[in-house]
Amino acid sequence: MSKLKSNLGNIASIIYFVVVMWWVLLLLAIVPLTLFGDIKTIRSSGFSAPNVGIMFMGLFGLFIGISLLIPAFRKMYYKLPWLFPYVKILYVNLVIMGVATLILNYGYEVQSSTRHMSFFMVMIAQIVICRIAMCIYFNKKTVKYIGGGVENE
Repeated sequence: MSKLKSNLGNIASIIYFVVVMWWVLLLLAIVPLTLFGDIKTIRSSGFSAPNVGIMFMGLFGLFIGISLLIPAFRKMYYKLPWLFPYVKILYVNLVIMGVATLILNYGYEVQSSTRHMSFFMVMIAQIVICRIAMCIYFNKKTVKYIGGGVENE
């Protein structure tokens, strides 16, 4: 029974990785770059845009949380030791860029060039401060892979 449970867990983990996590891993690297394009669009048009960064934060957070919460899905982090640091660092980067886009959108809700410039400066400061804080945090507390043996193997 234990062998069957382990095999079903392995199959479920492989299916979850191939169907869901592959897309999440790819988009974790791409979405922050597209948010720079959104910032450029907001600046050039003078109007706020949809906050897709917040939506991606929630969506990716859900799938990453599921992969860490369910032990069968957590096996992917044991098999691919680089995966947990990759996910952790890029998710924090996505949060920083999502909040930056949110700040800029808030500044562009009203048609005022002074307000636009001040919120653009706040957004730049937020990105710089958060990136420095992220670097200091990950320098002091190194991102460790989820290692060790996998149960029942």
